[in-house]
Amino acid sequence: MRCYASLRRRAEFARLRRYGRRIASRTLTLYLADAPSDDSTSLVGITVNKAIGKAVVRNKLRRRLASIVNDALAGSQRALALVVVARPPAAGADFACLRTDLLTALRRA
Repeated sequence: MRCYASLRRRAEFARLRRYGRRIASRTLTLYLADAPSDDSTSLVGITVNKAIGKAVVRNKLRRRLASIVNDALAGSQRALALVVVARPPAAGADFACLRTDLLTALRRA
């Protein structure tokens, strides 16, 4: 079971992109902020656009990122609002590289 709730509305993604802290790595860009005070769970959105590749590649990448985010936030005491944006080099990256990039970016936050 996931330890976070999904961002659903376009406005939620846009608000985080506009006001959240941006952290970029080679394969990912993260936008994050503290979750609203009334939420005890983290809010996460994952974006993979068509520049990454065909639907099969995008969906595989989205599932990988969801798994990595779930593992990263499982032990976290702090509730975050997080948008993960995949960059084109992420399509060819393996799971370990994606995991390293995401965890490094979260530590920098």
